[in-house]
Amino acid sequence: DDFDVELIRLLATGHSQEEISNLLKDRNMRPSSLSSIEKRLSRLKIQFKANNAIHLVSIAKDLGLI
Repeated sequence: DDFDVELIRLLATGHSQEEISNLLKDRNMRPSSLSSIEKRLSRLKIQFKANNAIHLVSIAKDLGLI
């Protein structure tokens, strides 16, 4: 969904999970807790069969999601 795409886009631009959490809080986007971000990224890695965050970003770019 759009939230997941934004999450991957922020990851692709070099933001840490903690920075992403803070950015989402500033934008009043939910969920924005660090725990939620970690869980969401973990779910995305499983869904896309990515080995790590960099691999997840690469797959998302290859699919044209970001």
